[in-house]
Amino acid sequence: MPEVRLRVLVVDDEPAVREVLRLRLDRLGCKTMVAEDAASAIVLLRQERFHAVITDKNMPGTDHPDEGGLDVIPFAKSVNPGCAILMVTGFATVESAIEAMRLGAFDYVSKPILADELKAKLDRVMQYQQTIDPAGTISAYSVFRDEFLATLDRATAGCHLDMEVKAQLLAAVQREIDRIFHERRKWEQLILEQREALARVAAWVEELKEQLPAAEGRVGELLAAISSEVNHRL
Repeated sequence: MPEVRLRVLVVDDEPAVREVLRLRLDRLGCKTMVAEDAASAIVLLRQERFHAVITDKNMPGTDHPDEGGLDVIPFAKSVNPGCAILMVTGFATVESAIEAMRLGAFDYVSKPILADELKAKLDRVMQYQQTIDPAGTISAYSVFRDEFLATLDRATAGCHLDMEVKAQLLAAVQREIDRIFHERRKWEQLILEQREALARVAAWVEELKEQLPAAEGRVGELLAAISSEVNHRL
């Protein structure tokens, strides 16, 4: 499977934050575009396809005047379901992480945005973008994670759960879901390799037919059978 060069849209109303993110993303080999508010982000999302959107929540919006991230997230997912959205949060707490995910984000990054954290988050995005069906894979990931969060809410209703324990549970479920999809990606890679091999066999069969145009009897039958079987598998 070919390596993906991530196309990333940064949406933030603070010029300094946009520039820092753009420079860091460029260093990571991403192709980066920036927007200063939800309205300009929506224009770019209509025109371009992005693998990831990094958006602040609190900024000028369209339907949500002071929480533009709430406009960017659903629009980005509607025009490109395979887009992974990273929400920028003001605090590195489990509550802010869960809030971002409940709003539809794939993951979150906290301010101040650290280079190592940003790289780790984008590495996760890369793993999901390199599947055969990124939109389906990211959707399935979100369903698994949201079911876990809902179960956690029901199990802890009316009782206090230590934030450190909650953070450990969230990290654990993310690791397990990532592991499942990492295994899925390996199987997909194997399927692609087998398809490429079958395509080569099909080309060899066609070459043999050209070399043996008058092939009859068992040879002709075998060539026809191989060709039929390969085309069926492809």
